[in-house]
Amino acid sequence: MKEFKVAVAQMDIKLEDKEANLNKTAELVSTASKKGADFVCLPEYLSIGNIPERCSKFAEPVPGYVTDRLGVIAKENGIYIVASIPEIADDKIYNTAILIDPCGEILAKYRKIHLFMEEQDYISHGGEYAVVDTEFGKVGLMICYDVIFPEIARSLALQGVDIVFMPANWPTPFLSQWRLATSARALDNQIWLVATNRIGADDKFPYPGRSRVVNPYGEPVVECGDKEEVLVAVVDGKVTEGFKNTVNFLKDRYPGVY
Repeated sequence: MKEFKVAVAQMDIKLEDKEANLNKTAELVSTASKKGADFVCLPEYLSIGNIPERCSKFAEPVPGYVTDRLGVIAKENGIYIVASIPEIADDKIYNTAILIDPCGEILAKYRKIHLFMEEQDYISHGGEYAVVDTEFGKVGLMICYDVIFPEIARSLALQGVDIVFMPANWPTPFLSQWRLATSARALDNQIWLVATNRIGADDKFPYPGRSRVVNPYGEPVVECGDKEEVLVAVVDGKVTEGFKNTVNFLKDRYPGVY
């Protein structure tokens, strides 16, 4: 994995207002690009907010209108974009993370496996991981609540990912758990983790932001505050290699007793 730059772009999300959210996305992605980022990670439920009970009204196919708009934004800025949107497929609704490349093409998608609270009443579980090779390294995707469950990050690490991108709508009452879980999953697997949370509030929760890029030691390289913000961090493969050359967790694990 060579050195590159990633951005966390945290924003308020206007409920049920795709156009406002896409316009704000365009502004933030432009900022990330001007700061030299190769990837930008945006929040979960980017297009409409955390309203799973109303996702059937707003969900769309992938590819579809929102991903086409994101593709144009990615191409205009020459940047990879990661975000999560509600997807409809085969009469089911999914919370789907998409990775769009700098040419505007959908490179990968991941349907959220671990559904949070009332999501379970309206959203279908995903069943496949997303791992993709890029010129910068091997990329994996998770979404929000997935980070609480070590299995996904570990499965991605076993497939050789160098970095995981994670859109989120993580509520304020669990801010300490946000920091703990994102650091733990990066450390557990000696990977980089880019986790973007939203700010503001909806009908259910306030959201604290605190989007962060965590290195393989579990240390935050950057962390946002609670306002709209774009921060950029350098991802350096030498950090990963140096750590693993000292002690390699995956090499030392002993799965025979699990």
